[in-house]
Amino acid sequence: MFTELRIRNFRLFEDLTIKGLRRINLFVGKNNSGKSAAVEAVALVAASYVPFQLNLGRGMKVPTDEYTFDSYLRSFFRDLDASKEMEITAKQSTFGIRKCTVAVAQTPDASVMTDRPTTESIDKLPSRVALAVRLEEEHGRYLRYQTFLDDERLKLAGQEESTPPPSAFSVAFVPANLEISGHVFDRLSELRRDRRTGYIVDVLRKIEPRLRDAPEVLMEHGVPNLFCDIGIGKLLPLGLMGQGLARVLRLVLMMESTGQRNIAVIDEIENGIHHESMFDVWRAISEAAHRYDKQVFVTTHSYECLRSANDAIDGQDLAVHRLEVDDDRANRCVTLGPDAVDGAISNRFEMR
Repeated sequence: MFTELRIRNFRLFEDLTIKGLRRINLFVGKNNSGKSAAVEAVALVAASYVPFQLNLGRGMKVPTDEYTFDSYLRSFFRDLDASKEMEITAKQSTFGIRKCTVAVAQTPDASVMTDRPTTESIDKLPSRVALAVRLEEEHGRYLRYQTFLDDERLKLAGQEESTPPPSAFSVAFVPANLEISGHVFDRLSELRRDRRTGYIVDVLRKIEPRLRDAPEVLMEHGVPNLFCDIGIGKLLPLGLMGQGLARVLRLVLMMESTGQRNIAVIDEIENGIHHESMFDVWRAISEAAHRYDKQVFVTTHSYECLRSANDAIDGQDLAVHRLEVDDDRANRCVTLGPDAVDGAISNRFEMR
């Protein structure tokens, strides 16, 4: 698991160190204090999570013309200043230090790997700039460039010093803007085939007691959709049952996934979920985190969500990280362990 995180020149952060990371980490703070950026940084350093996907989770589409694309790349850097590299470093309890460095760079003269075979060099393509993403771990380095041609992402991968790429983490990211996409359908179908949906149904019934079984993937007008049986004689589209049920389903499916060195990232966990259901959601997340040895990073601005997390998560698993920005735009993080969180809630201190 990660025990410490340092973020430099990413989003609004100039240089921020977050210590005391635990199995479940809850980030709180005022608007634009960096909560979402902090968990995005975790995804970047953990598995070289494609930076463009982070902006998609914020509702920002990737431009296709070269001039706008150049400006878009700079959106990942503090004050849009890409003259300094972005650097995210994480200390791990068993694997040492892992560092991700990102810079805007001219695309190199090398072969491009796309969905369609091609040997044309990148410097012949319209986009002349890219994000150069370098990963470093105890046993080697890995360098790759990311750019776009029209709507298709091009990837170039190459090794430095003939060393193998570092072993990837398995990262699942649920953005604040919920979207039920293809991998959700695949995962749910897999669990239904294996008859392993009992736990999912138990959690979803905390939100919708009438639910008789796990949602089912069916085709509607040639497009897959999710339908639920609530005992009315017909299956009801999940979209008609409220955002809360859809979001809880997405969270549970993410937590029920397995993989090496698992990390779960959830932005604004409370979106669409009534505060009285948050205890059950947190309990499900805590149980799955232990069952699959996951480390979890979550953001919220809800006091009820914070209190429910403290009530539902057992032992020494929870750390609350409050992000702050002072008048000079300097960032800092105040980390509270379980005992401090208990005291703050008992005395009704403001932690959000």
